[in-house]
Order: sequence, then structure tokens, then C-alpha cells
Amino acid sequence: MHCFIGAFPPCEARGQPAGRPRGDIPRKDFRKMRRFFRLFLAAIGIVLAVCRGASAAPALEASDVAELVDPIMTEWIDHGGAGAVVVVVDRDRTIFAKGYGLADKDTNRPFTAGRTLVRPGSISKLFTGIAAMQLVDEGRLDLDRDVSDYVGFAIPTPPGGHPVTLRLLLTHRAGFEEHFKDLFSRASEPMPLAAWVAKSLPPRIFPNGDVTAYSNYGMALAGYVVERVSGESFPTYVERHILTPLRMERATFRQPLPESLAPLMAKGYRGLGWPPLDYFETIAAAPAGALAATGEDMGRFMRAILNGGELDGARILPSARLEQMLTRDAPGGELGLVFIMRRLGGAEAVGHGGGTQAFFSDLELFRESGVGVFVSRDGFSDQQSPPDVAQALAKRLAPEEAPAAAAPADPRLAGVYRGSRRAETNFMSVMALASQQLIRVEPDGGLRFLPALWPFGAGRAMKPVGADVYEGPGGWRFSAVLGAEPYLDGGGQRLMRAPWAIDARWLVPAFAASVAFALFSLLAWPVAALWRRWRKRASDLPPADRRWLVIVRLAVLADLLVIAALATLAARNDASLLNDALDPALIAIYALAWLGAPGGGVALFVAVDFWRRRVGGRWTRLHQSALAASGLVIGYVFLVFHIAGTTLNY
Repeated sequence: MHCFIGAFPPCEARGQPAGRPRGDIPRKDFRKMRRFFRLFLAAIGIVLAVCRGASAAPALEASDVAELVDPIMTEWIDHGGAGAVVVVVDRDRTIFAKGYGLADKDTNRPFTAGRTLVRPGSISKLFTGIAAMQLVDEGRLDLDRDVSDYVGFAIPTPPGGHPVTLRLLLTHRAGFEEHFKDLFSRASEPMPLAAWVAKSLPPRIFPNGDVTAYSNYGMALAGYVVERVSGESFPTYVERHILTPLRMERATFRQPLPESLAPLMAKGYRGLGWPPLDYFETIAAAPAGALAATGEDMGRFMRAILNGGELDGARILPSARLEQMLTRDAPGGELGLVFIMRRLGGAEAVGHGGGTQAFFSDLELFRESGVGVFVSRDGFSDQQSPPDVAQALAKRLAPEEAPAAAAPADPRLAGVYRGSRRAETNFMSVMALASQQLIRVEPDGGLRFLPALWPFGAGRAMKPVGADVYEGPGGWRFSAVLGAEPYLDGGGQRLMRAPWAIDARWLVPAFAASVAFALFSLLAWPVAALWRRWRKRASDLPPADRRWLVIVRLAVLADLLVIAALATLAARNDASLLNDALDPALIAIYALAWLGAPGGGVALFVAVDFWRRRVGGRWTRLHQSALAASGLVIGYVFLVFHIAGTTLNY
């Protein structure tokens, strides 16, 4: 073996005899030759470095980002957006940090990257996950232990189910149904986390731990585990162990905001046509979404993750633990421990999105390029699609390549699907109708997602990018699993076939038609009575039959009052209304629904009896038959979707 000077240890260190090297070269000449070779190798190294630099992508600079981002965000502001912040970092620095628009339109306070607080929403979950993993690393928490052992109350495990573990919570596989009550509040002080998780415990509709169902409750429960085991309140723990070490001086989970930060909070602008929120969004499930921070502080957080859990000498998590969080929990899945993976442009991204009633945020890390981006928008614009800064940046970092040829979608995937992230045991389950998706198999072998409520228009095209893997706008991927009941995993949930009995394609039109006819019938009743009085004509129905009609109309009235109450609640578009103060109204709605739900059966009895006895004219009997059909459809919806319900936990 030859000994290359400068590249390996001296020959004598590798077993060669000491003294003069092999051959007859004099020692003096040998030294000159060695210096020559050193210079020669150094020159080659310089040339190779220059060549590598010439072929590598140029470093991202502020001007590059501004050229990319400014037009996108300016257009969003021009279309009615209130304010926003964009921050781009690499491992060593903040490349770009800029605010757009206004944080307060009344005072013309500008939106800035360093002195405007936003609510990143579910991006808060990343901090919760890191807090939990710190305690795992210290040996104080076990990812696979039943969390009932930590929280001080029992979380029921249905027969055949899997106990709720910290791993299931951090991967959204604990199977809790979606929870809404007390999530947002107008109160300045949130309900204590201990009280909220105990009071709000939802049923587990997927108890086997094998179905992804994104859960705010589950992440709040993980935060409560941190609180119980550490002996510190959750906001205090995160402040001491994450925010302070990273010098995130304008970031907090405290509610209300500290006096030093409250003046920096941007006003919440929900959207065009809606007044701004006149209160700070207090979030009882703080570990799931209560963070408030400036864009610049979020930049420091991204740099810490890009640097393996360390920033400026402060380490918040060992690199091996962080890598565990950033690794897919299941082959082909999109979830690590809290972190979500997706492909943007030609780049693999890992991060999380977040939304409150007013703020819509995204944090994406392109680890291969060592670049991170944080975007937070305050409110909506009138654009058809929101601006996607992360997607634009990804295309700049790694241009998208044409996917390899993939097998076309299996025709068995066609059908109507509903997501696993849903309520199922309370009146909020009716919202799942609006989220049902009709999936069509396209001639080009891809899939097309359309709202089942209105399966027209372009929808979302999902192109095949691998074996039973489909990718759509925004880089979201769905993995299809074929079988007796095909399903697709992706987007933080599982899409599974909607039973025919609740297929929105027939049920929503039938319900809408039933409500319209019930309203027509109810209004026509007094009009017909006034018409007969004006014409001085008595009803040709006997008193007993008229009493049955009164009962039917009262049931119809109860149905319509319930529908009107729920429509009014939905029209308020304010999640803070879903709290204990709503309970008396909800009890009244339940009572009316239980009175109205049997009305369809009564109406059917009356219609059949009228036809049997030939009561009234043909149009009277047809009217009663149509009213019976309407009542049956309305009652069916009330019962199936628990509008005729009992629970005050939803």
C-alpha cells in the first residue's frame, strides 16, 4: 500500500520501518518532494472546492426571498387580507423576516416580524411534543405506558381496544372523537387544564390505536401529562424549558397575555364581511393551540430544530430524541411524533400547520436544504385559494421533478368517504355531512376529490406518485388500502367509506326539500284558515281529524324551531359560544327535537288513515303524504345525528 503524504499517518505509524523511506532518494530531496506533494494536493483541494461551489445551488439571500414572497403577499393584502408575517431562516441566521399589512386597522399599526404577536394555532403542538419528549429522555415518561397512570383519572379502554399511551397521543391515534366545547372562550382566564381534560373527555370511536384521527383533545391531554409529571403548569414548563433557553422573548402560552406582550397582539380579523374579534381567543386546550409569538421568535424555534435541537449553545432536546420525532411513525405514513411530513415541489418538508378563528399559519422545514419558513395570516382575502408561500419556496429550493410512472388508481376506490376526524355521538356529528368527499377515478389513472354535497366543478386532482399513493395540491398525500372496505390515509386522518344511510348525495337534498315543504305546509295552514273564514266556509274535516292535524303541525313547528336555532348558532360563526352558557339553550333544542322527531311517524299514521277513510279531497291526502315523508326525513336526521340528543359534552 502506498503512503500518501498529508492524507494518511506517516508510514512508520502504519507498520513501515522507521528511517529513510524505500528507494534510493536522499532524505533532503525526499523532504522537497514531500513539500511539493503537499502543495499539489492543496491545489487539487482548492480546484475541487471551486468546482463544487460552481455546481451547488447558490445560497438563499433576503433579496431572493423578497422577490418570491413580496408579490404573493402583496396580492393577498390587495384582495382584502388584513396582515401577515413571513419568516425564512437557515441553520445560521434569519434570512428574511417581514410583516405585511396592518395588525390593527383602527390605529394603522403595521404588521411586523419582531413586534407583532400572532396565534400560530396547532403549531403549538410541536412545543407540546418537545416538552413531552424532554421528560421521556429524562426517564420520567414512557411513550408506551397507559397515560391513565399519569393523569389521575381513568381513560376507559373499550373491550378489545388499546390503552391510550403517550405515543398514541403524539401520533393522533388514540381514537378520540372531535371535541368542540370550551375550545375557545371570551373569558380572560382559561379553565384550568386539569379541569378541562377531565370534564371534556370524549368517547374513543377508534379504540384500537390503528386509525389516525387528528385530535386537539389528545394533544391537550399530552400537555396535561407534562404538567402532572413535571409539577409545573404547562405554560411555565414550556417557558422554562423551551422558550427561555431559545431566547424566544416574545412568545408565551400564558393567557391572558403578560402586560409586556399584550400591546403587541394583532387584532383578529376573521374574514371579509365579518367584524374583527373583540376579544383575545382564550384556549382552554392550551397545549393544542394557545401559543402567541412573533414571527422572529418562531424563526429561532425553526433554527433550533434545523440544528438538531440546539441554538446558540442552548439545547432543548438531544438530537437523537428530535430525530425520533422527525421520523415517520409508520412506513409510508405522514406523521412522526407530532411533526407532519409532506412533499412540497421537489422537496420533502416536515412541520405543522395551525388555525384559530382568525389566524392561519404554516411552519415548514426543508431539512435537506437547511431552510425553514413560517407564515401567519390574519384573516381571509377574497382570493379563491390562500397564498402558499411554503410551496413557492420549495419550488425555489428544489424544482419539482416529474413523478415516475405509477399504476392507475383501482376503480374500487371510487365512492363517498368521510373522515375519521369527526364527532359521532353528539349533535356536532351533523358537520360530518359537509365534509364528505366524493372520490372519482379519472381516465388518466388519478383520483379526483369533490364535495359530496356538490359534486361538480374541478375539485382536487390527486395524481399517482407511487404504489397506491396519490399526491394533490399543497403536497398532501393519501395512501390507499384496498380490501373489502377501501380507505385512504392522509391529511391527519383516515378517509373511509360513508354508509349509504348517511350519504350526503341523497340525504342533504332530501333534508333540504323536507324542510322547505314543512315550512310551506306550516305557513299554508293559517293562510288556508283565513281563506276559509273570508269565504265563510267551514272545514269539511271532523273535529277529531282536525286535532290530528294540529298535532302534526305542532311537531313540524318543533322541527323548524330546532333547525332555526342550529342555523342561527352556525351563522354566528363564533366558536366561543360553545360553552356551558349554551347548555340551557341546547337542552331546549334537545327537548324540541325529541318532540319533533316522532312527528313524522304521527304524520304517516294520519296520511295512511286519511287515504283509508278517504278523508278530504285528493290534494289534501297528497299534502298529508308529502308532509309525512318530510317529517320522516327530518326525524331521521335528528335521530341519526343526535340532534335529538342528551349529552352536554361535545
